[in-house]
Amino acid sequence: MRERAEGGHRWGALSLGFLAVTVVSGVGLVPLYRPEEALASVEAIHAGLPWAWMVRAVHAFAALGFLLSTLIHLGDAVRRGGLDRVPPGVWWRSTLLLPIAIAGMLTGFLLRGDAEALAAMAIGRGVLESVPGIGEGLATLLLGPAGAGFGPVALHHAGTFTVLPWLLSIEHGRRAWPDARSWVTALLGSVTIAGLVPVPPGPADAAGGLLLGPWYLLGLQGMLLDLPVASAWIVPLAVLLGIGALVHVRGRGRSAVLAGLGCVAAAWIGWTVRLLVAGVG
Repeated sequence: MRERAEGGHRWGALSLGFLAVTVVSGVGLVPLYRPEEALASVEAIHAGLPWAWMVRAVHAFAALGFLLSTLIHLGDAVRRGGLDRVPPGVWWRSTLLLPIAIAGMLTGFLLRGDAEALAAMAIGRGVLESVPGIGEGLATLLLGPAGAGFGPVALHHAGTFTVLPWLLSIEHGRRAWPDARSWVTALLGSVTIAGLVPVPPGPADAAGGLLLGPWYLLGLQGMLLDLPVASAWIVPLAVLLGIGALVHVRGRGRSAVLAGLGCVAAAWIGWTVRLLVAGVG
């Protein structure tokens, strides 16, 4: 995204730095992972391969850094007024980075192959199949046929959700590869957090408890306690369209859209809390 504000450029460049760390660490994990033995692969990474657990944690936190820095970059454009200088096409392509980043993180979560990943796979298939007309084809495209295992998910995680964000991030960082400052900052930040907060394998079975998906989708799980399955794609689509629409409105119209997005965020937090309370209970 071309912005004159130095702050906006900094966050755009940093998002590309985090993406580079995510890709490089992911390449290091590829020889260690077997989709046909997903859970065993993750357990071996943590139990039998020196420092492989650190590479996996760096991969996870760098992906989170990419999502957050992209979100901050978009928010910074709105806060600083730079949105009025951004071409609509650039803004929409930048907005698409959010669902693509989440999809990349979600497919990574599924590749754990544990009980929570299997439950999330079933929920995800049900949500995709609820899309009118194209649901079944979309589910097959993204998750593979029922019973296909994690092979199709692994291909999308390593291919689709690596190439697409890289192409779109070029507009954020205004270059194909991050500058040294962004790369080093993203690497040191990811390594530091990975060392302090390890990412353990998930549960092999439900063990009588509530299976929870990734933290950033807990609100969606809580929402499904009250709303139809289709709401799991209708609400995120409405949020995406709302963010994209910001570039087309001014003044009170933009304030109204931002207020609507704030209400959705508050409801998302409420559903997250409800789900966690239900899990404790």
